[in-house]
Amino acid sequence: MKILFSPEYSGHVFTQSGVMMDTVVTNTTGLIDLLELRLGLHYEDIPTQERVAHYYDAVSKYMDANPKNVMAESFKNAGLSTAKAMLGWREELRSADWNFEGAEISDRLSVLIGVEEYFRKQDGCDMAGRLHIVKDQLGFQKLDCSDITLMLACDKNLLKPSILSLIFVLEQQGAKVELLPVAENTDNNLSKVRKLITEGKQGKIKLDENDESLLIYQFADERSACEYLAYQRMDDIDVWVNADNKQMDNWLMLMNKAMTGSVTADCTPQLTQLFVMGLGLFSTPLNVSTLIEWLNMPVHPIDRYFREKLAEAIVTEGGYRNEACRKLIKAYIDGKFVFLNDEQKALSVEEQQKIREKDRKKRQKVIDIFLPSLESVKEINTDRVRHFVSELSGWSRQRAHLMGDDLNNAQWIEQLMTVSSMCDALHILLGTIHTPTIDYKTIDSWMSTIYEKGSYTNAVAERGCRMVVDSPAKIAAVAKKTVWMGVEGDNSIAQECAFLYPSEKKKLIEQHEIHPWDEACENSYHEYMRMTPLRMTQNQLILVVCMTRGGETTLKHPLIVRLEQQVENIGKFIKTPKLDVENMNEVKPVVKTGLPMELQFDHADKLKWPDHLSPTSIDTLAEHPFEYLMERMLNITADGKAQMTDVKTTKGNVAHAVIEALFSPEEGKRYAVPAEIEKRMEHYDAIYNKVVEAKGAILQLAENKLTEKLLHEQLRVCLDTLLEILKDNSLKVTGCEQYVEAQMNLGLPDALDKEGNKKERDMLGFIDMTLEDEDGHPVVFDFKWTTWAKGYQDKLSGNRSIQLELYRIMLGQKAKDEVKRVAYFLMPDARLYSKELFKGRHCTQIISDNDDLIVEELKQSVIYRKQQLESGVVETNGEYEELQYVKDTQDKGLFPLEQDEETGMKKGNFFTQYGLFNS
Repeated sequence: MKILFSPEYSGHVFTQSGVMMDTVVTNTTGLIDLLELRLGLHYEDIPTQERVAHYYDAVSKYMDANPKNVMAESFKNAGLSTAKAMLGWREELRSADWNFEGAEISDRLSVLIGVEEYFRKQDGCDMAGRLHIVKDQLGFQKLDCSDITLMLACDKNLLKPSILSLIFVLEQQGAKVELLPVAENTDNNLSKVRKLITEGKQGKIKLDENDESLLIYQFADERSACEYLAYQRMDDIDVWVNADNKQMDNWLMLMNKAMTGSVTADCTPQLTQLFVMGLGLFSTPLNVSTLIEWLNMPVHPIDRYFREKLAEAIVTEGGYRNEACRKLIKAYIDGKFVFLNDEQKALSVEEQQKIREKDRKKRQKVIDIFLPSLESVKEINTDRVRHFVSELSGWSRQRAHLMGDDLNNAQWIEQLMTVSSMCDALHILLGTIHTPTIDYKTIDSWMSTIYEKGSYTNAVAERGCRMVVDSPAKIAAVAKKTVWMGVEGDNSIAQECAFLYPSEKKKLIEQHEIHPWDEACENSYHEYMRMTPLRMTQNQLILVVCMTRGGETTLKHPLIVRLEQQVENIGKFIKTPKLDVENMNEVKPVVKTGLPMELQFDHADKLKWPDHLSPTSIDTLAEHPFEYLMERMLNITADGKAQMTDVKTTKGNVAHAVIEALFSPEEGKRYAVPAEIEKRMEHYDAIYNKVVEAKGAILQLAENKLTEKLLHEQLRVCLDTLLEILKDNSLKVTGCEQYVEAQMNLGLPDALDKEGNKKERDMLGFIDMTLEDEDGHPVVFDFKWTTWAKGYQDKLSGNRSIQLELYRIMLGQKAKDEVKRVAYFLMPDARLYSKELFKGRHCTQIISDNDDLIVEELKQSVIYRKQQLESGVVETNGEYEELQYVKDTQDKGLFPLEQDEETGMKKGNFFTQYGLFNS
């Protein structure tokens, strides 16, 4: 049996003809595993996160028993982070064969000795211990190793003492130890440089300028390097050395070539964030953005369809703890989201209900575990957090197992297993908490330490791809041609046990407590390994150098420095390759000529009109038909399902909801009088907080705290002013968010009730507040949260207050009484604007330029726009006088459009999402 061994061999390693049945390529861990298998030994690997958690537990116990020690203050301030650093020290010292013995070395090493007593009880056997056991058992069992040939990547005397001692034991048991063959020396430039570097020769040499066995490709940055090298065929290259292959794979994918396999370093992939997001749901106040992201994860313990609906409800309502979300969750538990096939749908209602009831307890359990409580929680129950991480760990591991049959799921499986491991680690840490509640700061601190950036699979190697290794040391056979990318940087490597003070290291050595790697030997080992491509390449080696990386100038690699110093004509072999423009496809530039004022489109007969319009949609259709077509009919918007409304809009929504809660008539009563409302205002704070949680959860985020505090104060002033206006004008509130409907004969499809009967209405809406004056006549208030008071003043003065005038007609039809007064109440200015007269210091009357009946004009405009769209024409923007709508306005009695006096164009929609199309 042939074993190709190097401490550097992990992942992809280049071999001449692949790994055969009698050949194994392995590193130190793999060699120990292989020998344990022969010896009949078995040890369970403990994930890193779990070992950190166990070590934290051990440190905690040591600190309780020895409160006055040199590490106590550090552990008190950053418990898990300190324990993690101490574990790193412990592992390095174990690798140097320290058994945590010795007297009066240093205070901090005494702490490590004390912690070890607690840690070994939980940790079992570490890698250093396993190595010692394997060495002992090889001799004790007298294992015959005569069939083993150990092929080393470097001279065995360069290896660290613990590995070298294992190799000596293998030799004693009959194993053969040989060096891997290196490239033969010839007369080419590569051989000359190889002799120069590997033999440490002094002086200068001159290379043959007609020999291209050694080339340096120099690029401005990594992007240009990867683009060029991905574009070239270079099928004769045996092995590519590239430590960061992600960008190369991205270029290969764009060029429709086989990807070589790559990882994304220093990242936090989407599925691993299940751990962070799930624990984030325990924060107070609830972070609604985290909840929405949690619900929109691609893989999740809760059913996907229900999660989408719940996330949509949260976005629509503005929060989680509200009636809409409660009803949705209850419907899920009751089985309303259970999918029934055709056969099940044919069963009786009773049988269908039995199917829905079947997994009710299971659904209830899922909701209880993986969704936050619908009631506000001030304290975090420790057992609930413990139960959550335990269930998330079990689910992640099970889901990864179920995905195992499909090779395309490799990346997700990798991430799910990471989630499981992190949950297990936190579960161990929670075992150190003996109180019924836990502070979220503690959870957040632990979570931040456990959840680290890491390297995860970016792309899996595809058939026919290039052979890529991520380290120069991972070449285990002679290659004819090699491309070595990333030949820059000083490649400095921290030495083993570098954290030790010189005095500590000296005492440990003097007391024979550690057997450290000789510094000179360690440096020689690393130098030897990083020059592997030079030794293992026969015909051609291409060194790829990037002058900048990430916008910063790169350092020179030691090999490049040596070449510049000792090769007289090295400049002749430095190439700056560029893509051949002649071989690139010519792209025809697109000249933007602007959008025509009327856009023609096909398949207008496919448009589906609603059976009703609202005042807002009538406004949009009449003035901005392009926006109406895109947003209302084609549903093409910039808002995603997971996108909460912006803070400005949320403030308005909260204000509306608080007004509704405080000013609405009580159930069964016709109206609410000012005296009654004034009494309710005593509970303003409680009602406000409840509304913010239900409708404005985004305001509870840390970045919006000041905004929320200001809203709380401003809204109170607005409500006090509104109450004063009611008193000054002897008004009583008859309803908030009052539903109204009307028949305007807009030519829309008929609206049908549940029995199929035609409804006599084609317009409906919700009025912010309806009131009644002292004479019993109806009044309308429309609330706006805005800093643009002039805009609404202009609407009134120009007789363009579309919403108010439509509400005037709709409420008049419902109340069977003329609505003589309508008004805007603008917040946070706390001022009422109306064309009609209202008494009081907070009211302003606006005189209108004209008294046209704009409701009739709007009706004709809707009919006109509908005919345009049905004929495949939509107005966008353009010269005001040239628009067909403007030309027809007077003859057909249409609602007039506004003109931009500066440009002469139709006045655009300030709030449009489609500015790109209208420019």
